[in-house]
Amino acid sequence: MGRRYRRRNSSSSIISDTVYVSSKLPWWGALIFGTLTFTVFYFIIPAWFSSRAAVPTEGTLFTPDILEAIIAPRIHWFERIGIACGLVGLFFCVRNYLLLSHAGYRERGVVGILARLFGRELN
Repeated sequence: MGRRYRRRNSSSSIISDTVYVSSKLPWWGALIFGTLTFTVFYFIIPAWFSSRAAVPTEGTLFTPDILEAIIAPRIHWFERIGIACGLVGLFFCVRNYLLLSHAGYRERGVVGILARLFGRELN
């Protein structure tokens, strides 16, 4: 039997990659990486999308009102990803400061799941 293909969500992939990278960094690296990913996903990307929707471009079928209606409901996705990545960076900052060993596969999985759950609730 062949293996089943499991399609992963792009936000899940972003958080999983953030967990993996943060678990390998020293405590100060995890703090900087968490702060950077939080800033990018919570502030910069939504601001960029909002500015792109507000500026009319010639030669397109979409007016700024249509783009705003399409993009505005999805901006909160990036904010949730930013919160989750910031929580991951904060957790691994504290964990790597207190424990000098790297996190295992199961611990990274649990942290990823908890970050996704808390990211939804804190938004």
